[in-house]
Order: sequence, then C-alpha cells, then structure tokens
Amino acid sequence: MSKFERALNNNEIRAFFNGEGEYFTPEEFSMGYHNHIINFTGLMGYLEKQEHPYQELVKYFRLYLSSLKEDPLDGWNLFKNIGCYYTLRQDNSYFLTKNEDLMDELTAEEKKKIGVLCRYVRDNFDKVPGSAQMYPIKKQMKMEIKYGCPYNLLTF
Repeated sequence: MSKFERALNNNEIRAFFNGEGEYFTPEEFSMGYHNHIINFTGLMGYLEKQEHPYQELVKYFRLYLSSLKEDPLDGWNLFKNIGCYYTLRQDNSYFLTKNEDLMDELTAEEKKKIGVLCRYVRDNFDKVPGSAQMYPIKKQMKMEIKYGCPYNLLTF
C-alpha cells in the first residue's frame, strides 16, 4: 500500500500533502524539511492507476485545500504542492497534459483561498521552519512561473 493510499484510508489527505507524521519525506540534502515532490509523485503514481485520474486529482486537491488555514506552514505547503503539480505537468509526467489545468477546475472561492494563503506565506515567510536556509520567497515565486505555473498565485 502506498503512502497516499494509507492517507486516503486514514482520512489524512492534509497530513499527506503537508508531509506530517508518517508522510514526512526528508529533503535529499538533509536540510530537515519535507520533500513535497516525492509525495506528489507518489500521489500521481496512485492516481494513474485509477479510472479517472485527473478528476481524482482535482477531488483530492480540493479536499486538501478546504482543510488549510491562514498559517505560514499551510501557505508554504500549498505553494510547494502547486509547484509540484506544475513541474510534473510541464514535462507531461504521468497523465497530465497542457490542456488540463488544475487551477481552471477550481471555483472562484477556492482560487481566492489560494491567493490569501500565498500572500500570507509571502508576508510571513520568516515563520516557515527552515526559511532562513531557503531561497527568498519572491525568488521562489518567480521560479514557479519558470516551471510552468501560468498564474500569479498572489493575485487570486
């Protein structure tokens, strides 16, 4: 059973996306923070075996998004997970195509929540654990566009 299947069975989608508890995957250079792309890749591996993988991705992402609060760590994890989606979408990893965009599936209210959380993490980045060892948040947000995110997440 994959980590995502375990999270699904235990109703721990939020913990999975945020890398909490047993879903924490250490960053490869042992910087002490969670490696979001490993978990997101595991999610995609699970989903590609489902009958409607893209619709399932949208459903689970919405469930995750609905669980988040205005908190630096929630905002950071959301930002990183969106980045993982666009990184995998850019090279057509798994079942993702340029014609389907997760953000296009979200309601105006869900997009607004993304904007609120991304602005919150931008303004409170110093409260994210390990942020002192990371690139500044403005540089990371510019990198997201480079990796295929067509939206300015701050303007939602």
